[in-house]
Amino acid sequence: MAYERLSASDVAFLRIETPHEPQHVGSLSVLEGEPLRTDDGSIRFAELRNHIARRTLAVPRLRQKLMEVPHEVGRPVWVDDADFDIDYHVRLTSLPRPGDDGQLMTLHGRLQSQHLDRSRPLWEMWVVDGLEDDRVGLVIKTHHALGDGIANVDLALALVDLEPEVVPDADDVSPAWKPRPGPSRPRLWADSVWDLATRPVRLTRGGVRALLDPRPVVDTTVGALRTAAKFLVPRDPAPWNRPVTPHRRWVHADVPMQFVDRVRRHQDVTINDVVLTACAGALREFLVEVGDRSGDRELDAMVPVSVRAEDEHGDTLGNRISMVIVALPTDLDDPLERLAAVHERASDIKGSNLVKGTETILRLADGVTPIAGPLTRFVSRRIPMNLVITNIPGPPVPLYLFGSRIERTYPYVEVIDGEGLTVAVVSYDGTLYFGLTGDRDVLAELGDLAAGIEEHFAQLADAVEAAAEG
Repeated sequence: MAYERLSASDVAFLRIETPHEPQHVGSLSVLEGEPLRTDDGSIRFAELRNHIARRTLAVPRLRQKLMEVPHEVGRPVWVDDADFDIDYHVRLTSLPRPGDDGQLMTLHGRLQSQHLDRSRPLWEMWVVDGLEDDRVGLVIKTHHALGDGIANVDLALALVDLEPEVVPDADDVSPAWKPRPGPSRPRLWADSVWDLATRPVRLTRGGVRALLDPRPVVDTTVGALRTAAKFLVPRDPAPWNRPVTPHRRWVHADVPMQFVDRVRRHQDVTINDVVLTACAGALREFLVEVGDRSGDRELDAMVPVSVRAEDEHGDTLGNRISMVIVALPTDLDDPLERLAAVHERASDIKGSNLVKGTETILRLADGVTPIAGPLTRFVSRRIPMNLVITNIPGPPVPLYLFGSRIERTYPYVEVIDGEGLTVAVVSYDGTLYFGLTGDRDVLAELGDLAAGIEEHFAQLADAVEAAAEG
C-alpha cells in the first residue's frame, strides 16, 4: 500500500477551485519545428509522446491521481494511477496555416479555461501544429495542487535537455513502470481518523519546544495577526476586481534581460524590484487610458515568495510559497521615484512576519476539517490585493525538447473571483517572458497592458542611465 497525503498548501488550491475558477498553472512555449517533423512535414507525434512518457518516469507525481478520503475526513492523498494513459495527457491539435501569434494566444486562453479531470493525473500537454515559419507550439497545464511555479520549472526541466542530441526511446515504455497499490477506502478513512486524532499530540510536542524557545512561535503569531488584520481592510477596487467568468483572455510580452541589467548596473536593486517597477508604470498608464482614474492611488499586488529550500528542488513538487502584499506606487509619475519606492517596500516586507503569517492562516483553516473548504475559499477572496504579480526564475540557457530548441516560453497563472488579473513572468535564455491572464469579459484591452510593460522596461532603463550620466 502506497500513498502520500497532500499538504495544507497543496489542498488549498483544490478547495479554492470552483466550476468557473480552474486552479491550474501552465505555460505556452514555441519550438523550432524541423527536429519534430518527418520528411513529409508532419509532426513525429507518436515518437514525441513516447519520449515524454519515458521522461515522466523521473517525476512520479505525473503518474499519480487524487484519492479523496471517505466523508472528507482529512486531506486527500496521491496514489499511483493503475490506468495511466499517456494518450490522454499528451494531445495533438492544429491551427489553420499559417497560424499567427494572435491565434495561438486565443487557443492557449481557451485550453487553459478548461478544467483538468480530477479522476486522472492532474496535467495535460497539447502539441500545436500549423504555426507560421513552421514553428510548433506546446501548451502545458498542471494543477496548482501539484506544485508552485518553481516546482513546475523543476518539472519542465525533467522533460527537456540542455543539448539538442536525442537519446532514442524504446517504442514501448509501459513495462518500465509498475503502479503501486493504493489503500482501500476503509483503510484510508481509518488512517485519516488516526492522523486527526494524533494531531493534538504533535501540537503538544510543538508546544514543549515553544516553551524552550518561544521566539519562533511569537514571530509566527505576530505575522498571522498582522496578515489577518490586512484581510479586514477594504481595498480600493480596480476595474478587474470583479467576479470572473469561466473564460480567460491571455496575452504575452517579451523583455530582453539587458533592460534589467542596465538598471542594476547603476542601482542596487533586485530583478523583482525592476519587474514590479515596470509593471507599476504600465498599470498606471493602462488605467489612465481606460478612463479608470488619473493615477492618484496605489495598487496592491500579491507577490508569491518561495520558501523552498535548496534540497527541495528536482523531483520534490508541492507548494512551498507564501504571500506578501506590495503596494505598487502607481500614483508616482517618475520612474526613478517608483523604483526607489518599490525597493524600499519590498525590502521591508521581506524582513517582516507576513510571509509566515499567511502560511499560518492556511494551516489554521486546514485544521477546521468540517468547514475547511468554505473557510479557505473565504480567506482566498479576502486577500487585500488588486492583482497578482509572480516572478519565476528559469534557466539562463536554451533548452531542447526531443531535439527541438525551445525558442520562447511564457507562464500561465490562474485568476479568481475578485482578482481578475495575474501578471506572471519567467526568465529564460536572456529574456523575461510575461504571461498576462485576465477574464475574457472584463479585460478586452489586456494586449495594451502587455505592450505597456515592454515599453516601461525601456523607459526605466533610459531614466536610470540618464540620471547616472547627469
